[in-house]
Amino acid sequence: MKRLIIELIMFAGLAAWCLAQKSPLSGDFRISVSVSPFTELETQQGITFTDGKTIAKNPGELQRLFDDHGANEVYARIATTQKYRIGFGDHSMDRGLERARMAQALGLPFNPELGLFNAYGDVRCQPPPDFSDYPQIKVPGVWTSLKLEEMLKILRSYGAVAAKQILDTGVKVRIWDIGNEVEFGMAGVAVPPLLGGCDDTAGGKGWYRAADKVDPEIGKMSIMDLSKLSETDRIDWLRKHVWSYEAKMFDAVVEGIRSVDPGARFSTHVSGVTSVLPGQALAFYEAMNEEGFQPDELGFSYYPTSSPNPPDRLQAFKDMATAVHRALNRPVFIAEFGYPAAKMESGFVWNYAVNGYPQTPDGQADFIRDLAAWGVKSGVISGMRPWAPDLATVGWGPMSFFTLHAKTATALTSLDAIRKGLTSASY
Repeated sequence: MKRLIIELIMFAGLAAWCLAQKSPLSGDFRISVSVSPFTELETQQGITFTDGKTIAKNPGELQRLFDDHGANEVYARIATTQKYRIGFGDHSMDRGLERARMAQALGLPFNPELGLFNAYGDVRCQPPPDFSDYPQIKVPGVWTSLKLEEMLKILRSYGAVAAKQILDTGVKVRIWDIGNEVEFGMAGVAVPPLLGGCDDTAGGKGWYRAADKVDPEIGKMSIMDLSKLSETDRIDWLRKHVWSYEAKMFDAVVEGIRSVDPGARFSTHVSGVTSVLPGQALAFYEAMNEEGFQPDELGFSYYPTSSPNPPDRLQAFKDMATAVHRALNRPVFIAEFGYPAAKMESGFVWNYAVNGYPQTPDGQADFIRDLAAWGVKSGVISGMRPWAPDLATVGWGPMSFFTLHAKTATALTSLDAIRKGLTSASY
């Protein structure tokens, strides 16, 4: 219980034996080093990026630089709003389509994440979707006042509309992600948020409304209340009051997308809280499978330095990933990841370095390289997505793959770390 409380406040075993299933080839490993939702904010300030050979002055040039260092897909987190409205970083569908066209022009696959929130949501808060930019999608009332069956019909429509827009760019979608850090709910069918969660994007303080017609118990719980339960009781409550509905919502979006892309593959991901809790992680994905949503990859956020608990967060993650992979015969994808190259001074002050990996440029690169190598050798991990590898400004800067001096962001050795990990794993 204490571990989970610490994880949430800070924001938020098994040995790695050789499995019978064939390990993924390194060429199939998703090196998802992609421009972020914040790239334009930086380039508009005159920031340029360089690896010492190439200078990137805009998002397209930066993605080409990433590709030169092994990146093999482009990613975009996409809100339900067509146009950008509010929040730090543009998660609109319009920006997502720009990323899709970028991927198509570069000959790379695209990985869209349909967040099913109005502007932004994560483990702290899951606001309802806003479909007002889509006149063809009829919503008969306030989203949280709807019955589940009404929501499912709308989500199917949205899945089809979103997929058509994306595929009309001509891009090849490698896999469709649905939701962002969804273990406590998604798309407005979620427990009340952490204090202040999404106030900046969901309408200010007091934005939360419980989806009582789905289940009146959801609004009576909270994330902090859940954290105080034993793991067994927490899992039981989530299975009964959140996960069963969530799986049906996933299925509705899947049906909509597959009406446009019949061969589509799917994933979702849970937060860094669950990435070091093998029992909770396995229970979530087992519940999804039992209710009909069977993702092709099992996604997790993983920020190793975010908490002192458990003491060995690297081994805890390996234990979790190995357990869910073994039980469900699906690879694990690290959907958000960061290891700081220096002490973090503001924002996410995550400074609990993993033993053997100091918060230095070399420590950052070594951790990423070794994690990628383990992922391939064990056959457990299908890819890694460093979160905002270009966000070299104050706050997130140590997590990025660059160091910023004046207006020049210069690449650290970590930019090549995933590729080096795959190379070392091949010997």
